[in-house]
Amino acid sequence: MGYVVRMPKLGLEMESGTLLEWFVEEGESVEDGAVLAEIESEKTTAEVDARESGVLRRVLLDAGETVSPGTPIGILAEDEADIADLIADAEADLGDAAESTAATAPDEPEATASAETGGSPDATATEPSAASGAPAKASPRARKRADELGVDLAEVDGTGPQGAVTEDDVEASAGAASGADAAGGEVRASPRATKRAEDLGVDLAAVTGSGPQGAITEDDVEAHAESAGEATQAEQGPGATRTVVEERAFDGMRRTIAKRLSESYREAVHVTEHREVDAGELLAAADAAEAALDAEVSMTDVLFFALSDALDEHPAFNATFEDDTHRLYAEHNVCLAVDVEQGLVTPVIPDVGGKSLSALAAERREVVERTLDGDYTMGDLQGGTFTVTNLGVLGVESFDPIINPPQIAILGVNTLLDRVVMGEDGTPETRRVLPLDLSFDHRVVDGADAARFLGTLADNIEDPWPLLPEAVAAEREAGAAGTAGASAPRTATAHSAAGMSGSVRTRGTEQRYGDGPEPSPVDLFLGSLAACLSLSIRYQVEMRDVSVGDIDVETDADPESGSVESVDITVRLDAPEADDETLDRVVEYGERSCHVAELLREDLPVELTWERR
Repeated sequence: MGYVVRMPKLGLEMESGTLLEWFVEEGESVEDGAVLAEIESEKTTAEVDARESGVLRRVLLDAGETVSPGTPIGILAEDEADIADLIADAEADLGDAAESTAATAPDEPEATASAETGGSPDATATEPSAASGAPAKASPRARKRADELGVDLAEVDGTGPQGAVTEDDVEASAGAASGADAAGGEVRASPRATKRAEDLGVDLAAVTGSGPQGAITEDDVEAHAESAGEATQAEQGPGATRTVVEERAFDGMRRTIAKRLSESYREAVHVTEHREVDAGELLAAADAAEAALDAEVSMTDVLFFALSDALDEHPAFNATFEDDTHRLYAEHNVCLAVDVEQGLVTPVIPDVGGKSLSALAAERREVVERTLDGDYTMGDLQGGTFTVTNLGVLGVESFDPIINPPQIAILGVNTLLDRVVMGEDGTPETRRVLPLDLSFDHRVVDGADAARFLGTLADNIEDPWPLLPEAVAAEREAGAAGTAGASAPRTATAHSAAGMSGSVRTRGTEQRYGDGPEPSPVDLFLGSLAACLSLSIRYQVEMRDVSVGDIDVETDADPESGSVESVDITVRLDAPEADDETLDRVVEYGERSCHVAELLREDLPVELTWERR
């Protein structure tokens, strides 16, 4: 049998793939299902598996080269099989009859005879060359570069494997004339070297070339400029030095991300509007939903529900813009930005508006976990109509998100903040607010449209209950009824009948205090502080979807008796999977949002540390 191994297409939006590594050498046998190579597309990596057992008879693409999907990259067949037809197929797709014949020309008598006698065609193959009239061997990038520069490959001496012409060979050949013109003499330099010399003010005539046929490369120019700079510095005296610790190649997914974001920022007319919304009801709704639905529901899930309703009201934002066409979609396929090791990816939560809250919460968690584990596919990244990016988990209070093309809008979610506002009775009170940033393409929608969209979203966040299942609203009412018997909010009544003991009543509950085994008033205060911190930290954990088990808070007052002069707080977290930076944020913002801790900040030194349990 046998077949032509091709660059796979990892989704409809894939434009090119890079061959990262061959795991099998030419001439090596493989079993059906074995991994032949690893490739990378714009947003993911994948393995190319063998469809049948055989031998990798030809390698048609070198590691590091980039081609379009469907391009032949190798030929797999049995060791004794005649692969002339497979080579012909590959040559037809490559657009050149000699492109894939690195070691054989199947139409020549020697190769045919070898195949007929059962021998390996490699043993008797003849090398095509310019002198024999056959087309020159060249890599796909070399051929593309030759077309761009108008270079005849037959006149280029190849320095690649088996004399193949490389991209550098083409540029060196083209640069022979251009370099001579630039330097006023017989100087061979690639076009990139010539351009770099112009940028750095380097005289090509003074540069020694290390490229093919002594041609000057871009690296030669930069090395010459650096040595010249060092000489100048020596003449001028000591100055600042820079020691390179590491050089990171800007390629692969990071290069693709940079390209897409640059295109987005260059082509779309970015405008960002900011708005803070009261998050109290949003947080309460997440708690009520978790209790009522017996599911892990976070603030993000309720926010997605609020967002979906806003997209219903303002469908122009649930859209893309391509080829001068504004396309509006029925489904709310919301992308959620996820930070992985290779860069930022945006997996899609499909049809948010068509899911129940519990189903949405479960699918969002599953998609995020799969993405973080690197198990996502190109299918997970396609079909988005709107994007949400959350930097609040990293403590960011405001930023300007960049639109995820071809979408026309992206919502940035920031960290929860405490704001002092005037209450209905004219007294100041603290409220939790959620800052939002909406970036949109002003070519497609106007600022007033965006303001109205944010207004609808703010209304939904500040009153999410009509959007949620009836069971969630019932849970809220039950919770409100449970506290209705309190004589007044935040009211405590202490009673002492005789001696140094007594009781304190708050919201219908009573606790004794005094000497002996019963807690002292200071003990009660320390307990209130510890309880407040544990709940505030727990809230931060759930809001950020951090995996944390038990939370223990120990408060230690100094001295042991009399007036308290300082308080040491130790937080112990059962969090084997969370990283230290995330836990730092969790504890920091938990302490900030603890109202009991707020009472201490101005008057009493407080030292808070955390450790893993």
